[in-house]
Amino acid sequence: MNLTVETLFPESEQEDESIVTALSHQDIVVALSAALAPKKVAVLHMLYPRTDARTHRSLDSLVAALHGHGLHQVAHLVAQEAHYLLFKDPVKAWRAFQEIRNDSLAIGVHLYYNGLVGQAAEQVLDVDAHRKG
Repeated sequence: MNLTVETLFPESEQEDESIVTALSHQDIVVALSAALAPKKVAVLHMLYPRTDARTHRSLDSLVAALHGHGLHQVAHLVAQEAHYLLFKDPVKAWRAFQEIRNDSLAIGVHLYYNGLVGQAAEQVLDVDAHRKG
């Protein structure tokens, strides 16, 4: 993905109409992951629901599971309810993504990798995380 001003402001019939554009949150994170693609950086967008007793139990359980799998730095950031986790190691990103997705019903996670999101991002990260060599 090549993000330029021209791609952000599509041409319109009237020049005055191209002074403002709208971006979604997903547009911004996809662009960030595309810009970081050469470095194989994965972005996990964490979704913490409004807090209640169940959420705290789920968060505590997830933090314990992450610690149990040796992901101490990830556990610390999740305990602080960090909204974005950036990983420069595809193997650790894959492990953390799987743990978060599988060990918590109350906390959600979206994966962005190589300018992709969702299933496409998962497939590419899976390949990079399990690459021999």
